[in-house]
Amino acid sequence: MPGLTREANRPPETSPAMPLQLPTVTVQQVQNCAFANWYPTFRSSTLKSVVIPLSEEFVEYLNADGIVLPADCRGQQQESSLSDSEDESFITELSDGTEATWKQDMLARLRVSDPDHKPEEEEDSSDEDEKDAIPVPTFPELHALIEAAIEDMGGAVFAKLDWSSPKDACWVATGSTLKCVNPADVFLLLKSSDFVSHDLAHAFDGCATDAPPIGSAEGSSGLLPQRPERFHLVLRKWYELLPSMEFRCFVREGKIIGITQRDVANYYSFLLEEADAIQTCIETFFNEKIRGRFPDADFVFDVYLNQRNRAVWLLDFNPFGATTDTLLFAWDELLTETDEDGTDFRFVESPSEIVGAAHPAYAMNRLPRDAVELANGNDIDTFAERFRRNLYDAM
Repeated sequence: MPGLTREANRPPETSPAMPLQLPTVTVQQVQNCAFANWYPTFRSSTLKSVVIPLSEEFVEYLNADGIVLPADCRGQQQESSLSDSEDESFITELSDGTEATWKQDMLARLRVSDPDHKPEEEEDSSDEDEKDAIPVPTFPELHALIEAAIEDMGGAVFAKLDWSSPKDACWVATGSTLKCVNPADVFLLLKSSDFVSHDLAHAFDGCATDAPPIGSAEGSSGLLPQRPERFHLVLRKWYELLPSMEFRCFVREGKIIGITQRDVANYYSFLLEEADAIQTCIETFFNEKIRGRFPDADFVFDVYLNQRNRAVWLLDFNPFGATTDTLLFAWDELLTETDEDGTDFRFVESPSEIVGAAHPAYAMNRLPRDAVELANGNDIDTFAERFRRNLYDAM
């Protein structure tokens, strides 16, 4: 089995004699990984997508506090299909026979009064005043473009910005899905995502400035741009992808040196049997479709392998640097790989090697950190009892 060893998933050992020097990522390398920049070159090797330039007005809307869905192109208030409370899984945590909110239900279980609760009449009047005070934004052109793209791609899309998808916000949707069937779904996920907010405000954090072009004016280098000149909304045709068939690949000096399973929180027994075939498919795809076509010699790319016909599809590019998750690798391992080592293919080889905690994915993006740590994966009643004990001990 090429590149695969039984020691693949052991904790990395960093030699004290050779301190870890992570590669410095430049602004241009980050820009090269922006979807709108690489999609024209690799259009035939990736999923069908539409790239929509975003206006500064919409970027300001995404950066603003609060979540108010824009009106549609006819000026009517939108409703997202993602928050349909008719799904029984959404209401099973609520007390029987009550219309309490999640917060009220939690406080009731904790036997703690809600300091924000107001009498019904006062609450109704204040709510009406608040609604009157909040203007509803409108982006009719963007709304129409999203509607057209959804219709063209079969009625459902996956939405993201130039680099990140709002996967940390899927918890706002019933069923925890990123499947968008109308513009309101897209707006809700983008507004709820910390990953999207990071793209908008911190895309170039930690980057080195690029070398100034020959003949540029003195002093034109050394200034790190705060953000790209323009952001883009990317809508991709929706497919039910199997997490077990998503892989991350590392390229250094133009050669693929490592492949890792992306869903490291789960064990898939068939990967051990099919490792040779999977590695061959990915390496062939890289040699035929990617090698020499991406502008950087060092980079990371994600692929999806169709389990039925072995077709490989490009999903995304990432910089070869600290901001990219190495999953089953460590950076010191990737930086010391040599041509003689071949391609190292790593995956979770047994249930005991699963990587991850008991918390749901991106739990820290949903609730305060102390609440997540206190819950530790327990159900709501166990969490409530533990919270009461901690509260009593603190008094």
